[in-house]
Amino acid sequence: MATLFALSALLQLNDAHPWVWILFYLAAAAAPGLAAAHNFKCARIIAGIMLAIAVLWEISYIKQGAWRVPFWDLAEEWQMKNEQIILGREFYALIWIGCWMGLVLFNTRSSSKSSSDQTVG
Repeated sequence: MATLFALSALLQLNDAHPWVWILFYLAAAAAPGLAAAHNFKCARIIAGIMLAIAVLWEISYIKQGAWRVPFWDLAEEWQMKNEQIILGREFYALIWIGCWMGLVLFNTRSSSKSSSDQTVG
């Protein structure tokens, strides 16, 4: 997932405000990357921060009605001309990132506990 999030950062170059999304995707890539490198403490910190940001940011998309855009409609238009499609894509991207950050947070917590249990026992 670290690789996919890093590649997603590159795809943001055609966005209206690319640097916000590039930085967000790179930070999202850092959490699973650090978890894969067994740096669980930093992975948990970054994942927790990213999850909080995604949830708070998602509120603005909910208020704008981005949740009304059917998921399958997002792939029908490749040009960034329809504002609702753009909002929908960003809405679902935040859900995807938030879910993955939750998984990193949950899995690294259990992994670090199980590794500390093994050294004690």
